[in-house]
Amino acid sequence: MLGNLTLCVAIVGFVVLPVCTLFADRENRIEEQRKVLMRLAAIAAQAANVQSIASDTNAQMQGGEFLVGSNENVISADLQTKLKAMAEAGGAKLRAVQALPVKTVDQIRYSGSRIEISGSLQSIVRTVHAIESSKPYLFIAGATLRSPPPPRQGASEEPAVQAQLDIFGAVQAGGQP
Repeated sequence: MLGNLTLCVAIVGFVVLPVCTLFADRENRIEEQRKVLMRLAAIAAQAANVQSIASDTNAQMQGGEFLVGSNENVISADLQTKLKAMAEAGGAKLRAVQALPVKTVDQIRYSGSRIEISGSLQSIVRTVHAIESSKPYLFIAGATLRSPPPPRQGASEEPAVQAQLDIFGAVQAGGQP
């Protein structure tokens, strides 16, 4: 009896317990790999969203949100032409256009121009609205408004306002913003 008990303890100690430990270790590894697989499946499920965002970005690059040109001088000249057309369409009189130095903010290059316009307050407002709602996107970084002296007592004309606007737009030169 003692021999049978010793044989049973030996079989359990040397065969059954190592087999049970082996199966428990494998089950733990399988569970860890299942968790990794679930995370990878969740990442793979986002592939359509990533592709959509990438295609939206490419569409925006082609959609005219940036000032585009072969070099800085071409970009500046195009910007000045656009600003002149916007001022005239808004009813303001363009007095001067001047290129501003290119500036870089957070690795984005901005080309700019300073325009001096005059006209009624409504024409200045229409011009500012046209600039800020246009594509490519333009930003008024600085503005100075001056009003001439009040008109004579009997005059009924609307006073003219003079405005100096510093306008910048993000640059995409050579295909890169």
